[in-house]
Amino acid sequence: MEDLLDLIGETAPYARLFGVTSKDDVVLCWFKPEQQRHAETTLMSCSEGMRAMGVMGALVGASANPSKACRHYYLGLQADFRAFPVEATDSEVFQCVGRLEKVRRSKLGPIYQVSGACLTDRGERYAEMEGALLGLTEEEFVNFKGRDAAAPAPWTPDMPSPYVDPVRTLDVQWLEPGRKLRTTLPGFPREDFAGHFGIRPLCPVSMLSANACSLVSHFSGYEKHWISRCTLVCEDVVAAEQEQRLTCVQEDGGRFSVHVESGEGRSLAQFKIDAMRV
Repeated sequence: MEDLLDLIGETAPYARLFGVTSKDDVVLCWFKPEQQRHAETTLMSCSEGMRAMGVMGALVGASANPSKACRHYYLGLQADFRAFPVEATDSEVFQCVGRLEKVRRSKLGPIYQVSGACLTDRGERYAEMEGALLGLTEEEFVNFKGRDAAAPAPWTPDMPSPYVDPVRTLDVQWLEPGRKLRTTLPGFPREDFAGHFGIRPLCPVSMLSANACSLVSHFSGYEKHWISRCTLVCEDVVAAEQEQRLTCVQEDGGRFSVHVESGEGRSLAQFKIDAMRV
């Protein structure tokens, strides 16, 4: 069996997975959470759950992709992440199970519809996610997003992971006090992308989602919370060192929406977040 991790563009340190196996378009693997949770009180942060299961989706795509002569880049287009309260409070490793639902065609390439579940080491269902990923060869990826003129930032296994704490300290501006705020997310340094999409460093959706979810804690009563659901529609991503503007609105109850734009005002992504006070 091919090593699926060698067939995807999401290379270390984006996800430190182990025990990867696949059979009949079903992929299993284990991973150990590392990301700080800040205001979130769940076993792991929402964005880390989305990151782990997003990589699982890429592995499912690689397993189902008939072309295994070269690695492909799997770009997240949509995600629907749901977390559940579980009794376990000391899980150090989680198991992800991913499945291919269908493949549909687009003008850019195949889109893999995937679903997956995340289990604690006691077998409790911690989270589920459904998603869609666009699969591109390296040539197609370069034609779509371009190639970085600078040499890729070097990466070695002993380097600290930028995903341990991707949340930045953000200055928020209240457009409507208590209901709507705006902030600017500074560009991430190229070093944070070492080993990940080296030919064209792009801001990983997990780094963006970590900062989008962190905005919930600025609203009264949500200083501590857990996120039960997060949906994402991704239209585009920025490259290294490019800033992004985030606008967060509290809707009815514990529902929040976050709209993300580039520094030039180009729409990038939309999040819908369901949060519960703790």
